[in-house]
Amino acid sequence: MLLSPPASLYHLAYQSTATGMPTEQDLEELLVQARATNQQHGLTGVLLYCEGRFMQVLEGSEEAVQGIYARIERDLRHHNVIKFTDGPIRRRSFSTWSMGFKAVHPEDFQHLACYLNPAAPSFPPTVPETDTSTLHALLASFLTDESIRY
Repeated sequence: MLLSPPASLYHLAYQSTATGMPTEQDLEELLVQARATNQQHGLTGVLLYCEGRFMQVLEGSEEAVQGIYARIERDLRHHNVIKFTDGPIRRRSFSTWSMGFKAVHPEDFQHLACYLNPAAPSFPPTVPETDTSTLHALLASFLTDESIRY
């Protein structure tokens, strides 16, 4: 009996700015939709939200991750979608979350690797290369420090 090789894993991290200021209900609806879509496509990840800004990591097959990211880029609920990093990964960093979520404070974003301030006069600058493991560890720390919504 031939066994199929394990599917390769892929990740993508990006930042975007909300078109308007989402309400608590808007965020809840977004999460319900994202979690259903992610489960359907075998994706996991984390979404951080702060005063109209999003930062997200998606993990799964390359086809699924790229497909969802293409939808995100076309989504009219946000703009200034900037990809930080993408590529193959050995294992998932967020395997237990179809979409972990946390609302954070503005100062929490400032120390994140790759954070680009959309209010800066030079926005959007060239995105620097990033150590993916460091970025994932920083994002995961937001979720383990306090309670999150599942």
